[in-house]
Amino acid sequence: MPFYDLLDAHNLNPWMDHKSILSGQNWDYEITTALERCDIIIIFVSQNSVDKRGYAQKEISFALEKIKEKLKGDIYAIPVQLDRVDFPEQLKGIQFLQAYNKEQSEVEAELLRSLNAAQKKSLEIASDAQLKAEVRWLIEDSELKYNGIPGFSTSVQRIRLSSTKYAQLKDIEDHINGSLARHAMDARYSTLEPQPSFYNLMQDEWKRTNTFDAIFGSADVVGRVISVGYSLHWYSAGAAHPVHAPKSFNYLLEPIIHLPSIRNLFQSDDALGPVQAHVQRLLASELKLNEADSFDLNWVCEGTKDWDSLSNFMLTKDGITVVFGSYQVAAYALGMPRITIPYELVVDLLNESVLHALGLYRTA
Repeated sequence: MPFYDLLDAHNLNPWMDHKSILSGQNWDYEITTALERCDIIIIFVSQNSVDKRGYAQKEISFALEKIKEKLKGDIYAIPVQLDRVDFPEQLKGIQFLQAYNKEQSEVEAELLRSLNAAQKKSLEIASDAQLKAEVRWLIEDSELKYNGIPGFSTSVQRIRLSSTKYAQLKDIEDHINGSLARHAMDARYSTLEPQPSFYNLMQDEWKRTNTFDAIFGSADVVGRVISVGYSLHWYSAGAAHPVHAPKSFNYLLEPIIHLPSIRNLFQSDDALGPVQAHVQRLLASELKLNEADSFDLNWVCEGTKDWDSLSNFMLTKDGITVVFGSYQVAAYALGMPRITIPYELVVDLLNESVLHALGLYRTA
């Protein structure tokens, strides 16, 4: 709490579950979307949190997954060690603050310096990345709420694109924002069909509100290809669990052409087998599965059974990144797993147009 008060006093807009979740809101949904939206995560490590199983570990795992999406050099997660506890293995390698052997004022000053450095570094890196890509992007929030039985609350982070090199980026912008707007419109439709037998105005508002959030994740420009990733989140009023899904958009920049399927990257359907094998191997490693985990391995195979199963992909500097939705390849608690297939593993399978757009070459 002292750290929350410190950040609040410095207008850093902190988010903390028991401070920020309103009566009736689905706590799982609100925590997940808050983690998606935030610029920086502060992880407080203590004997309690290290020993605590379940959601605390899920939150840490989520933060580590988000680190993978960040540009190299970004400061995204700041661990703070509150007492003398062995530092969690999953957080080793990240610079952390020791709070238990210093004066509170000293720790607070150090944390503020880290946050200021993180904000400045993030802006510098993002600006440099956009400059090198010769494409700039800006995110604008669009929100709409209605109090009904049921009501709705929809929020979309719209993208704005500009470039001095590539013309007609407005087509990409409109295509992405239009797709996200369609999801938001669908989330609002049930308001036209009131259900007084299920919902009434005496309930907490959030218990009778259908919620949808489209949250921008990242944009990557590799050669003459741009990939934009979002996280989509739905919560149906009164449901036990929210639903989380990735949504990606991929385009050639010159000429501007949408790549709607990962199948479009390859010369033929013969590539599916090798691509599946790479994806399943990388997922097994990411999820720490072995041959004894037959149920989970079958789950992975079923969730990667065809091209459509790999529909949420992005072309990044490191390779083809594929992201999976809740329950698709693993339990809900494991969030939205992602893997990246290095280009060198599939370069001989790519079609000529994509190969040249990415600036890649086949091996001799």
